[in-house]
Amino acid sequence: MPSFLLSLPRVLPLVAVCCLPALAAGQPAHTDDDATYLGAMQAIADGRHEDARALLMQLAAQAPEHAGAWLDLAILQCSLGHATEAEALFAVIELRFAPSAAIREVIAQQRASGCRRQAQPGSYQVRLGRGYDDNVNQGARDLNLLVGDGAGGGLVLVLDPEYAPRGDAFVNLLAEGRRPVSTNGTVAYGHALLRRYDTLHHFDLSSVAGGLEHPWRLGGWDARLSASAGLLGLGGTLYQRNALWQAQLTPPLTLPPGWRFAAVAGQAFYDYRGQSVFNARQTELRGVLSYRHEGAALQFATGPMSDQGRAPRPGGNRDGWSYSVWGRVPLWRQAQGELHWSRFDWRGSRDYAPGLIDTRRKQQTAQLRLTVTYPIDASQALVAEYRQVDNDENISIFSYQARQFALSWQWQY
Repeated sequence: MPSFLLSLPRVLPLVAVCCLPALAAGQPAHTDDDATYLGAMQAIADGRHEDARALLMQLAAQAPEHAGAWLDLAILQCSLGHATEAEALFAVIELRFAPSAAIREVIAQQRASGCRRQAQPGSYQVRLGRGYDDNVNQGARDLNLLVGDGAGGGLVLVLDPEYAPRGDAFVNLLAEGRRPVSTNGTVAYGHALLRRYDTLHHFDLSSVAGGLEHPWRLGGWDARLSASAGLLGLGGTLYQRNALWQAQLTPPLTLPPGWRFAAVAGQAFYDYRGQSVFNARQTELRGVLSYRHEGAALQFATGPMSDQGRAPRPGGNRDGWSYSVWGRVPLWRQAQGELHWSRFDWRGSRDYAPGLIDTRRKQQTAQLRLTVTYPIDASQALVAEYRQVDNDENISIFSYQARQFALSWQWQY
């Protein structure tokens, strides 16, 4: 899931209005002080308002002449609902720094607001769509399985036609949301999906998931930790429970403008109801290189994976590698195009089914998603989406291809 910048609505606009004039008023430059100040501004952008307050208080104490720190601290205190502390800071600014008329007007507006703490805004969207999937059941490309050595002693087994690809149209309802739940950057997020097929109802999907995300600043490193849990239903019955934790670290590297590198580590746990032999713990480590410029964005990621299952699971444990490319570009008339491609390569640790399938499973799954979002107004958009999955394996009956197209109406607020 992409990250949202969290900020109190009154803080960030006023940083530019208030602090830059104050800082430009002949104040001496202090390298350490500037680093502390920039750290405070980054904390505000990340939604870490308590961290920002601590940094600004530190800066005001170690550099009493830093008018920008005093003013930003006062505005931040007011936005957090600390009226007494904010008024004391406004009084000091008026007495000590002889602020300009523009800054006095800003202070007057803050006082007039009553310094009432405001709820931090969330972001929500609902998408209702109609689509078609040409392989709902992930049916096999080849229903024939050769058992044996293939040198005259082999036997060809044929799967039931039920396992051939089966297509169907569907109605899709998706709801997503994110909302700050603390003044120091913690965000709650949730997701719910309902998909009903026209005829293949035993493949109807339902899922719900929710979690928390929290940012940190560790020295010069940015860090973000998230944890979530979810349920997946198939055909009206609980099919899987899952949980995930993920940590992201962004080192203070000197990169060209717009570029950013991060390391991501995480674990996912899968519990299959009624099929516990397939329960698994997946671990991943990825390097992520991203680029942003105006309305365009690009991201590359790759890294190793490990899938640890229970002893009786067919094929044993698996190791592999993941690759992904994601991009977003502006199109015509405010429309946006988005591309996401990923590939997962897995290798089993032992023969899949000794005596029947004496082969170690090798799986290569490539997924492609293309999306065009055309805004109708500030809160509504038309979304066209194409998805394709190509699952190639050395065990023929597991190979399949699925293509899906959907057209949806999206509400966001």
